[in-house]
Amino acid sequence: MDQKGTGFTRAILFCRQLDPNQDVNRRAIEREMGGSIRFFPLPCSGRVDPLYLMRALESGADKVYLITCPEGACRYREGNLRAKKRVAYTQGLIEEIGFARERLELIVPSAEKRVTIDELTRDILAREAAIGTSPVKGK
Repeated sequence: MDQKGTGFTRAILFCRQLDPNQDVNRRAIEREMGGSIRFFPLPCSGRVDPLYLMRALESGADKVYLITCPEGACRYREGNLRAKKRVAYTQGLIEEIGFARERLELIVPSAEKRVTIDELTRDILAREAAIGTSPVKGK
């Protein structure tokens, strides 16, 4: 797992409905990881604009994650389906400008088991591929 101070930064955008204790859980991770991880709670993952995802990469995030509600559990019915389409669209855009599409990832938790933002983040960090630092940082 990445430790504090490695220089690899992540932006994690997530649906606020996902974890009732999300504020406590994410603050603990932010303290542990220092500036290498930033959380951005959203009222609904389907409301995320591709521009926000692009801006996260433009401002230096090495990897951006969008975590939705589990399929079929969206409070707004189809927010997670919209998020899926928007991520696919944005991955196409970032590929066109020369970034690897893997720099943006959609995560849809299982509907069978309720997970916390802490568990999801630790899972992300454990399986994260070494894609290197953002090309934007070199400019």
